[in-house]
Amino acid sequence: MAYGNLRDGDAVVTSHGFIFYIFGYDHPEDGYNAFLKYVPEEHAVLFDLNLLDIRWQYRGTVLLRPKELYSPRGYPKLIESFHRAFPDYLHFSGQLDRWMITVPRKLIEEAHLPSRQLMRLRRRGAGDRLEAEALKLIRLLTETSSVPSGFFGVHGSISLRMHHEGSDIDISVYGAAYFRRVKQALTELEEEGVLTLKRESRFDRKRLNRGIFEGVDFVVNATRRFSEIQRRRQVYRSLGIIEMMCSCKSTEEAVFRPAIYRVEGCTPVGGHDPRVGGISEVVAMVGLYRDVVRPGESMRVRGMLEEVLERVGPRRLRVVVGSASPGEYLDWVGS
Repeated sequence: MAYGNLRDGDAVVTSHGFIFYIFGYDHPEDGYNAFLKYVPEEHAVLFDLNLLDIRWQYRGTVLLRPKELYSPRGYPKLIESFHRAFPDYLHFSGQLDRWMITVPRKLIEEAHLPSRQLMRLRRRGAGDRLEAEALKLIRLLTETSSVPSGFFGVHGSISLRMHHEGSDIDISVYGAAYFRRVKQALTELEEEGVLTLKRESRFDRKRLNRGIFEGVDFVVNATRRFSEIQRRRQVYRSLGIIEMMCSCKSTEEAVFRPAIYRVEGCTPVGGHDPRVGGISEVVAMVGLYRDVVRPGESMRVRGMLEEVLERVGPRRLRVVVGSASPGEYLDWVGS
């Protein structure tokens, strides 16, 4: 079966038993860029990975999960492992000028879309406490935010029906505007004592999208609606690692993955680099850096400087945080 129009966060099960999560919205014609989430136990010895001690069951297959889903140290090792054992899952992207983990459409046997999985869960009803809490929380968010129920989805182990004790509720909201309304609803529900938002880290305090509802951890993230996906064909040329300070101009697309921050007034850190003045955006591939900087705030960034080439339009420069190069980060001035 051919699977088209998959989006960031959709889960796919392949003919080899791997479970991947689709990453982003820009993909080659015959496959999807993705990250590996679960490995069948029988294949685990073929991968140079640090694995969690927990075992999952999916339709009779025992699955293991990497401790780190994406890191500058782990990603190259994962590329090497796929090269040795399963080269069909690799694609050299001329667009990005690097090897990518890419799931060929022909190897996809199942696709689990959060919106569709939530509809199925509603139809059949909750089978356990976690599913019941997920439905209850989404219903409260729908009522409080006035976001239509069709713009919600369930990610993670609930979507795959392989959750266990200790699993969390992973919710998707489709559309930037709807996501912002849901975030406001989270704050209102906390004020009413319905839930508690996590504030242990600077990132949690800034995003306010993680919390505890009736003793269960939850997280809420944004997914692009199809109308928010741009189909421009671009080519990126790497120009080397750069570190800089800049001012955040716009965050309209910073709630998604990858998170895109429009920036201005960039200056180099620790030297002189005339290219810095031409940088117009920071693209964070790492989910940790979603939605953490506000317009007008100062950002400090270390990442890969890339030239963006399009068929129409002027040359642009961007900095990518999460290119798998060591030492990359994104931070902001303030608490």
